Amino acid sequence: MSTIRVQKPVIHTPTFQKWGIQQYYFLQKVQALGIDVFPKTDDFTLDDWYYYTDLDGWAKILPDLVLNSNLYKPNVFDCEDYGLKAQIECSLRYGINSLRLCIGKVPKGWHGFNIFPYGDDKGIEGLMLFEPNAGFEWAGNAFQIGDNGYIPEAVFLSSRKERR
Repeated sequence: MSTIRVQKPVIHTPTFQKWGIQQYYFLQKVQALGIDVFPKTDDFTLDDWYYYTDLDGWAKILPDLVLNSNLYKPNVFDCEDYGLKAQIECSLRYGINSLRLCIGKVPKGWHGFNIFPYGDDKGIEGLMLFEPNAGFEWAGNAFQIGDNGYIPEAVFLSSRKERR
């Protein structure tokens, strides 16, 4: 059953399936695709568990994470800030912390956007990209890595490789 939470603005929180995966396994999936991570340290982890959903769940969440392009302020609130805000809002509103800030290349050069895993109770099936800035052509869409010229280079995901 869905719930309604009172906040500004008032939004309806949809229901969707949610699963967790240990940080180590999320890191493996990202690095298997040749994507680096930051920060470059292995003495701590940002989160021990990451929560994700399937593509149907993401289809309910992502439209709410498209941010007004009027927020843009050069060197103050630009592309990586859009990605970080979408990451934070996803965690706060939906309890899904696996939508991560991603830095990479797009046809116009370096850019900040988001990457996220999808799957089911058996684990992560794959990773997709998301453009949170409403001012970009692909905003609000989930798409495969490499589509639309988006090539992720690094993800905001700690690099600790061994499980503790």
